[in-house]
Amino acid sequence: MKKFSILMLALLGLCWSCSKPNDVPDTPNTPVNDPTSLVINENLVTVKAVGEECAFTYTMEGGSTENLVVKSEDEWIHDFDISTAGVVRFIVDANPLTTTRLSKITISCGKLKDDVVVSQSGVTQEDFKVAFDVTYDIDGPYVTMSVVPDPEQIRYYAWYYSKKGMETALEQSPGVTIEMYLKRVVEVDISNAIYYGSYAGYTAEEAVAELTLVGPASQKFELNAETDFYGFVCAVSDGGTILSDITITEFRTGSVAPSDNQLDIIINDVNTDRISYSVTTTNKDQYATLIFSAEDIEGLSDEEIVAKFNETEGYVNYLHFGDISDTIIVDREDTDYYIVAFGFEYGMATTEIVKEKVHTLKSDGSPLSNVNITLDKVTHYRIKATVEAEPKTSLYYVDWCYTEESAEELKELVRESAQWFVDEGYYSHISDCMRVICSKGKTSVEFVQLSPNTDYRLFVIGVDELTGEFNTDVIFTDIITTPAIKTSESYIEIKYDKYFDGYDLMDVYPEEFSDADGWAVVPLEVTTHGDVVDYFYDIYIGDLTDANEPTDSQLILDLSQYGRKNEPIAMSYCYFYEPLTLVYYSKDGDDNNSPVVRIPLTLTPDGCSPVSEFDYMDEVMAKSMCIRNFGE
Repeated sequence: MKKFSILMLALLGLCWSCSKPNDVPDTPNTPVNDPTSLVINENLVTVKAVGEECAFTYTMEGGSTENLVVKSEDEWIHDFDISTAGVVRFIVDANPLTTTRLSKITISCGKLKDDVVVSQSGVTQEDFKVAFDVTYDIDGPYVTMSVVPDPEQIRYYAWYYSKKGMETALEQSPGVTIEMYLKRVVEVDISNAIYYGSYAGYTAEEAVAELTLVGPASQKFELNAETDFYGFVCAVSDGGTILSDITITEFRTGSVAPSDNQLDIIINDVNTDRISYSVTTTNKDQYATLIFSAEDIEGLSDEEIVAKFNETEGYVNYLHFGDISDTIIVDREDTDYYIVAFGFEYGMATTEIVKEKVHTLKSDGSPLSNVNITLDKVTHYRIKATVEAEPKTSLYYVDWCYTEESAEELKELVRESAQWFVDEGYYSHISDCMRVICSKGKTSVEFVQLSPNTDYRLFVIGVDELTGEFNTDVIFTDIITTPAIKTSESYIEIKYDKYFDGYDLMDVYPEEFSDADGWAVVPLEVTTHGDVVDYFYDIYIGDLTDANEPTDSQLILDLSQYGRKNEPIAMSYCYFYEPLTLVYYSKDGDDNNSPVVRIPLTLTPDGCSPVSEFDYMDEVMAKSMCIRNFGE
């Protein structure tokens, strides 16, 4: 690229040189004080990236230097000095960019003029000088990091790193400083951005541009509360090369608001290697649950227990909203464990910590001797049952099968499935897999996606916990026949008699409807009738009132996967003037669907209700949705 640029400049300079007015213009009425010739002696002035005082020479015949005018086409070239005849001196500012920049200086006197190209090289790490003014606006766990670079137009990388994480990293990397480690973080992040960006069709420069900032800018982060962090910034080239030292600052996040959620732990069952429990709540605030061995947390303070939870790999999988029931596999039998639950936001407890102590059973190694299977519910596509096995500590596998499948076929199928997980590296041994996919004692099972008017059986096989091999014959239930599909007599209605101009809502409620400008906002209110268990709805783009395309079955599948589920009130952001279709259906306790309802809509600004009639603020602020095309 440098060779190419130099060649182009040379050619450019040659062209300018050829066009210079070396001869006296054919103007018989030239004033006496005008020069007869004016020529700049250089084709090109080259300047270092750091900036400097520069000069070029010119030759002028006739005229007076008092009438000489010097101009630049860019502000980064300035302070022209023509006090010395035949010489023009000027100042070039430092180049904040990593690429070469070009400009032009023109001198004129009377009717004659000439110009010269100024080429300033891009900055490199060796000659780069930059400073960063970094400030933080902190609101609890929410942090706004603002950076003002000097020079302003430099490209830079800015992010954060927890102090505790840094301490751990440096302990594992003797001799490495914080600056060295953060520089490596930047290098790896940029490298990954370029690598993965290439698969999306980005050039290296485009990938770097997506990852970095230019000029004064702010970034907002949601971080763990009451936690110390490093903020770090460094200049980078357009291609991702680090051009400056790492500027490091420190900040600490604030606290989170407490929750009034009341948590209660209920022990449902305890076995040798698994604990089943439920948690009841009084609101939908987020909370955490986990099972710790007694020896791991006895004697720890609440703060230390929360810190231990934060250090748990994949802890986000143990965050919940509302009531739950769960079964967790533990490592040891005949051992004390604690089930722990507490409100949790941004790394902090928002409620008191609730603990329930349990003791796992000790196995006597007895194989499965008795099984009782009770059918709880059979619908056209679902079988729910309760399995009770003795002894309680024996391991067993339970599933459904077609009536024509033999015991040996089923054993082989289960064995192959477990072996696949071992071969793929999920488990080290088939016994480890069996512990996870099998049950003990009393358990509830549910099998879905079955077919109507079809014969099935449930079956149980005893499993040796140490070897993972089967230690009993296959135990079958009687034949279970799923019923035919029926149209549900239960149904829902959706009220949609008002809609509002998003711009007007944004004007009155700027925070809640900051993204509503240009949309028609349609409140949807759901009323249920009869034995409605689940209901689904959405507004689609286009007219979908033709029952043949898409079919009811296609819409049911789409709504069940992507639609709104069991939300009594929601806001729909819709286009004006576009054909739209509101589609909904419900499901009863026997898994029968109601008819699919399709209602065409076309919204206009003239049809909007006044904002004074909008009375949904308490119910729907977190329940907005945008329309979509079918299948998206």
